Formats: sequence, C-alpha cells, structure tokens
Amino acid sequence: MAEQVWETSRARFLSAVVGPHFEHVCREWVAHFAAPDTFGGMPIDVSYGTVPDQGERTSHEIDVVVRGAVGQDNGVLLSLGEAKWDQVMGMGHLDRLRHAESLLAGRGVDTSAVRLACYSGAGFTDELRAAEDRGEVILVDLGRLYTGE
Repeated sequence: MAEQVWETSRARFLSAVVGPHFEHVCREWVAHFAAPDTFGGMPIDVSYGTVPDQGERTSHEIDVVVRGAVGQDNGVLLSLGEAKWDQVMGMGHLDRLRHAESLLAGRGVDTSAVRLACYSGAGFTDELRAAEDRGEVILVDLGRLYTGE
C-alpha cells in the first residue's frame, strides 16, 4: 500500500517540495559559499524571478538571480541560473537562459556582466560540459554545492 501511495505522490513531491528546496539551497550556496570570482563580483542580493516574454505571451521563471558589486557599481546583474534536482541538464536549459538574458537586454537591463549558470542534482550532458569549457556557462553539481569554493 505504501509503495502505491509513493508512486502516485512521487512526482508531485519532487516538483512541489524537493525542487523548490533545491533551488533555495542553490541560492544559499551563491550567497554564502561561492567564491566571489565565480560570478565576477561579490553577490549582494540572491533571489529568483520571472522574465516576461510578450512575444510568446508567457514568462520564464529564473531560479537563481544574482545581483552584486563590481568595482563601485552595486546592483549589477551578475548571473541568471536554472536549478534542476532530478534532471540531467543540457543545452536546452542553457538556451532558455540565453533567451531570458536577451529578453532582459531588450528591456534595457544591463546584461554585460551576466554569467549564466546551471545547478543540477543529476548532472550535465557532455554538450553542456563542453559549453562550460568554452566559458559559456557555470555548472554547479552536488559536489560543488557541498564543498563550496
């Protein structure tokens, strides 16, 4: 009986409980454990948000939004990130972040310092790891979350 209940509840538990908690853990890591050079500046405000997409009549949720200080500038947008506990992340996730970044730039937000980031409890595709090697994305896995920088 318990196994049947779990099977019917598992997906909801992962999306409604584990997913949001993992997103929170990722934001805490950025605020307290990531090295300042990870995002090109000192994080001041770490939160989440949505980016409206009027062309598609939708919005995009951003799980980890980092604003910080670069030199004398405070409040600079440093990073946009997506967090997935139970999904191997791939180029589709990076493309979604790139699209959100371009929407913000189109609205006049300075995105010149933005570093895109993917946080995953399940890992990353080889293609996304290659994008990290090219400096296109920051990848944060469980090992990096738990050991800090």
